[in-house]
Amino acid sequence: MRGDKACRDTKYIVHNGQFLEIDWDRVVLWDEPLGLDCDENSYYDYAGKPDRKPTIFVNHWDVCLSSESCALVLGRRGISVHFCIDNDGTIYQLLDTQHGAWHAGNGKVNHKSIGVEISNAYYTKYQSWYKKNGFGERPIQDAAWVHGNKLDPFLDFYPVQIRALKALWKAVHEGIGIPLDVPERDGQTSTRVDNQAALGKFKGFISHYHLTRRKIDCAGLDLLAIANEVKEEIED
Repeated sequence: MRGDKACRDTKYIVHNGQFLEIDWDRVVLWDEPLGLDCDENSYYDYAGKPDRKPTIFVNHWDVCLSSESCALVLGRRGISVHFCIDNDGTIYQLLDTQHGAWHAGNGKVNHKSIGVEISNAYYTKYQSWYKKNGFGERPIQDAAWVHGNKLDPFLDFYPVQIRALKALWKAVHEGIGIPLDVPERDGQTSTRVDNQAALGKFKGFISHYHLTRRKIDCAGLDLLAIANEVKEEIED
């Protein structure tokens, strides 16, 4: 399944046993040293079956201090996700994207989607932990709205995490075919539930809050801006 080791100087993600090139130098697959993985029986196993052709990419924040701690929490909860993006921008692939991870709390979406957990403990009280552990001060998000409510200030993503996310979006778009579309409202990223997404009918990139009012991740993340920047990179 893993392919020719001589190719490994170039970084890849894996879909249905096939390598898909990604323009990012920090990618760790589940069976590599220091890799993270998902527990058995915590996802829909589509190995050996026709390509499930994912059509939705769901962005989450993990409310954990690191991707390693996120993977431990997922394991304890008996759920799963395809990717994690750590504080330093390392992308971990925990599961072949052919499989259906249990990450969205919505069976229709889980069957059709790919999910990423971006490491961010969210609460500002953890700012000191990030500085103490050498990651530097996180930006503070103080202008985020979701479901018609303005959120109290919270920790935002590091710029390197956003760059890693853009590289992942690009690889998923080019390698799997998920369109670079996002839920919009008045020409901006929608901050409310998207009915088509909740029904599993939307095709593109969404945040978890687009699926349900019970979630607020990733409030403040401008999906439309990211999609446009990825499109520009592809066109250059």
